[in-house]
Amino acid sequence: MQQNLEFLKDVGLFSSFPDKAMKLLAFLAERTHLVTGDVLFEEGDDHGQAYLVLSGQLSLSKQKNGEKVIIQHYTKGDFLGSFSLLGAMPALFTLQASTETTVLTINRQQFSKILEQFPETTKLSLKALLNELNQWERKNIYEAGACCLSRTGATVL
Repeated sequence: MQQNLEFLKDVGLFSSFPDKAMKLLAFLAERTHLVTGDVLFEEGDDHGQAYLVLSGQLSLSKQKNGEKVIIQHYTKGDFLGSFSLLGAMPALFTLQASTETTVLTINRQQFSKILEQFPETTKLSLKALLNELNQWERKNIYEAGACCLSRTGATVL
């Protein structure tokens, strides 16, 4: 549990949580060991979990014209799936272990327990998620050309 706590303190979503909430989260989080090829979720799944990569590598992919296209790789310290902790979100991609990998898994039910027992964490979570969305949008708007933005659109935050 102590190791889980240390790992979770570095995750932006949880970094401002009170100590008692963090300890409960560390207790509820589960380590999952994956072998190469294990699938955490597929396109369309409502996996309801977030993952902190402790070791190894995960690949995010999408089917395009019947072929698997790798979109991105995730390694130690990467945290994925934070928005799925709040409610149903069908996956737009497939997430799979590309090497032996260990992740710390938090599911929606566990996260809901934290929000119920520590009501102040709801506001803290929303603030952190909005910050994450804003950072993502800034990065992608900066990198995207006008042609891409006109096809994909942008939110107005």
